[in-house]
Amino acid sequence: MNIVLKNNIFAACAVFGIFLPINQARAQTPTEPRPAAVVRLYECQSVVESDARARCYDQAVESLKVAEREGTVVIVERERILEARRALFGFTLPAFPALMGGGATEQMDEIETTLNRASYVNGGGWTFQLADGSTWRQVDNFPLQFRPAEGMPVRVRRASMGSFFLKVANNPAVRAKRQ
Repeated sequence: MNIVLKNNIFAACAVFGIFLPINQARAQTPTEPRPAAVVRLYECQSVVESDARARCYDQAVESLKVAEREGTVVIVERERILEARRALFGFTLPAFPALMGGGATEQMDEIETTLNRASYVNGGGWTFQLADGSTWRQVDNFPLQFRPAEGMPVRVRRASMGSFFLKVANNPAVRAKRQ
């Protein structure tokens, strides 16, 4: 395999995927070292002589393939991570850097979707089933001044102290909890 092809493989890995170790005692944080298979791949870039560089890439790519096959390294496109974060929005989970996408620290603060169904439980508030598959329950006693209907736009945003506001169309938001 020539050096140009090796560089293209490395570039494809860098552009389309991120490398995530999943077989560690604790989750990897940005200050922790990268998985060994990834480090070996990166080190090949510093090899000057082109034949040695090509051999280095061959060995490093094979090592990465083995690590992926064994499950010690997982290659995931950023879009898949964002999909997982959207699906988990509203749940209280332990910090898991892999879902942050390559060590990024941004937090998802809101989702927008549509209403599939809403139902009122006497004395228990409203339950909202959203098009993204999530179910939210009203946790305050704020009465709705409208009748929720299928297809209405819904925005759920993070509020203070781990709570969330759910807003249907242009109506006032209610405090809600993910079910």
